[in-house]
Amino acid sequence: MERPLQDPNLPQRQVRFCIAALPRQAEDRLLKAGVAVLSPLPDFHLPPEEQTHADLLFCHPGGSRLFLAPSQTRLQRILEERGFSPVVAGSPGCAYPADIGLNVAVGDDFAAGNFRYCEPLLLSALREQKKKLIQVRQGYAKCSLCFVTDRAFITEDAGIAKALRSQGADVLGITKGDVYLSERHYGFFGGAAGKIAPDVLAVNGSLNTHQNGKEIIGFLSAHGVAPLELQDGQISDVGGILPLTEEGTEENV
Repeated sequence: MERPLQDPNLPQRQVRFCIAALPRQAEDRLLKAGVAVLSPLPDFHLPPEEQTHADLLFCHPGGSRLFLAPSQTRLQRILEERGFSPVVAGSPGCAYPADIGLNVAVGDDFAAGNFRYCEPLLLSALREQKKKLIQVRQGYAKCSLCFVTDRAFITEDAGIAKALRSQGADVLGITKGDVYLSERHYGFFGGAAGKIAPDVLAVNGSLNTHQNGKEIIGFLSAHGVAPLELQDGQISDVGGILPLTEEGTEENV
């Protein structure tokens, strides 16, 4: 049995289903860990390097509701079979800030993002859930934030780090530039990672390729989390590993 995560990005049990645009080796590693992977469909409104990025095409505010771009509607049946009620949002634009409507970092009791450009239906849902809205300048908030626990995070963005620390969170700030996105742009660590269990963070690449790799490993360990490296070589931003369902029981499904 499985159930949608109640706290987005923060599984309480082993994850069973996620959305991610992963290379074959990384996807196979997740499958061996018991996590089924759904690949986003290309959205040709977006630049080529981001057309399958889950964090631009989906946003899960928790529970059964899941927001998705119109380009992903062919996946609705699969999502419904997993217990979700998909909500179709507006199409992303081809350039910032028109592409960040769903790029909001949603935690157990907060959401961080540049809400001036947030998808209206998503913003309404977050307010309905009484999430604390943390306004930041960084439009790619979900790309830029890696969830370690409900009060521990990793980010390259100084503004996000400052905002979360002001809320009492423990934040590891890391250096920009060591996560690959394309030949033209670097990526973000949050876009290369995602929780697949309360104590496991999946990472698309080897932490020893990052200049802050030792600090990342130490920070994870301090919070009771172990990394699962999905492939060898440089860490690469694939638009995040979005955990959606976790193990459940008949009582809580």
